[in-house]
Amino acid sequence: MIKIFVSIIMILLLAGISIAQECGPNCPVCSGAGNNDGALLSQKSMLISVISIPTADEETTVANAKVGILNWLDAGIGYAFKTEKVLWNLKVQPVLEQKDSWRPGIILGTGSVQTGGSDQSIYGQLIKSLEISDAIDLQLSTGVATLVPDFDETYGLAGITTSFYDRISIFGNYDGKSFHEGISWSPSDLVSISFLMVESELPAFSIALKR
Repeated sequence: MIKIFVSIIMILLLAGISIAQECGPNCPVCSGAGNNDGALLSQKSMLISVISIPTADEETTVANAKVGILNWLDAGIGYAFKTEKVLWNLKVQPVLEQKDSWRPGIILGTGSVQTGGSDQSIYGQLIKSLEISDAIDLQLSTGVATLVPDFDETYGLAGITTSFYDRISIFGNYDGKSFHEGISWSPSDLVSISFLMVESELPAFSIALKR
């Protein structure tokens, strides 16, 4: 109960000061990540990522750095180079998923929505990981989001990622307005390289370094 209360307060505070591309509340561009599957970073870990969308009209490059602050809390800050905007994101997981049952994890978060505007999202997600075999894993997520400060619209969120041998992943997500699909390759535990189609039409590339 304490974690849920602290989570809500932190999200509201951060959403109030955040600056938020015309996209949905779970956009992989604004989040600075190619595969936005909802999972939190482990405590004391860091993820630095850069995503490039060469043919986009509004934003072509976004850099993002995230830190796992606690085992149930991570936060990040990003920068959109063309629009010269700072992007914020924060996620908490008040309820962990149970690996040996069907109980999903619950994630609450806030993230920048428009790199050229001022909207910020608040969202909730259910996430679940399934081990299909020794070589194949499946990550599923679904949720709902709204925009700050209006709260007058809601958006459905969904995502699916299939991983093979923990090295190659095929993913797709719906950010509340558009679909994004892609594939990523992790040559090591520290590096991930992704190719994706933003809004199913704009080619993008991302690289992420984790420690």
